Amino acid sequence: MEERERGAQEWHSYRCPVCGHTDEVALEGGPADTVPCSHCSTALEVLVRSPDRAAATVKVASRWRGAR
Repeated sequence: MEERERGAQEWHSYRCPVCGHTDEVALEGGPADTVPCSHCSTALEVLVRSPDRAAATVKVASRWRGAR
């Protein structure tokens, strides 16, 4: 738990609903963020319901934020 105390980032694990790849993501901007799957590049919406939980809820993003 020392890593959690040292940094402002919170690491959470997720499983991509498209390809099934399991990975970790560091969320800095709050409880939710849009990230690409590191395996298949699908835009994923990652939501952390509780900062104490290591696992994150993930779904395919309806629209990639910032891209047009």
